[in-house]
Amino acid sequence: MAMKASGLSILAGTALVAAVAWGSVGDGRVPFDRLPQPAQERVRDVVDHAVFERTVRDVTFRSRESVFRYFLDHPDVAAAAARALGVANYQVQRRPDGTYWGDDTRGAKGIVEVVYADPRKRVVHAQGTYDTKWLPTIHARIVLVLDFEHHQGSDGHAYAASDVTGYLRVDNRFLDALARLVGPIVVGAVDRKVARTAGIAAKVSERAYDDPAGFLEALRKLPGLDQTHLAAVAARLGNTDGSRPDTSSH
Repeated sequence: MAMKASGLSILAGTALVAAVAWGSVGDGRVPFDRLPQPAQERVRDVVDHAVFERTVRDVTFRSRESVFRYFLDHPDVAAAAARALGVANYQVQRRPDGTYWGDDTRGAKGIVEVVYADPRKRVVHAQGTYDTKWLPTIHARIVLVLDFEHHQGSDGHAYAASDVTGYLRVDNRFLDALARLVGPIVVGAVDRKVARTAGIAAKVSERAYDDPAGFLEALRKLPGLDQTHLAAVAARLGNTDGSRPDTSSH
């Protein structure tokens, strides 16, 4: 039971940002000196009191850079694309203050905020809860550092290469102590969760790269997707009117 409890607490925090974990290659460091003061304090509180830090490196998949960046900047649209393709059922809604409400439909939900962005790095702060039938509601915070770059492969295709570093803080005192005690045991569970998240990002990105017409058609059929976003994605697929994107080249 102890191992299961600690594993759930770790997975809870990771799941909060699953909808926006779109990739990353760099040093994995938080650029504290470039964060606004309120965000700096929130991020440092997680990093300094994290139950553990974990880095997953060299996640690589075929990617159109303009689409990749659009999804990074609009995680609600990224989640909609995953739903449209049937690879995940995450729900992400943009709030008036620029943060996002996320729900992985598996018990984890919370507020996600991109607190830093530059051409090759994103820093994400998330705070929320995880509900399970085995334990009281778990409260957790997580900071993700996403480092990414695009390059041309030897096969002539464009790839996104990514690293992601995560810092997890569990706010339930008992579960935090438990997670620290058996932390090394649950690393494998965390890696599997991150791998699943990266796999979803890869499936969406590669579908947009390999089959832009089919990708756009799937988005068009999704109820409730803002037409402004549909037009923006279509333009990045080489199509300006939302009809059929050009599939003759990548």
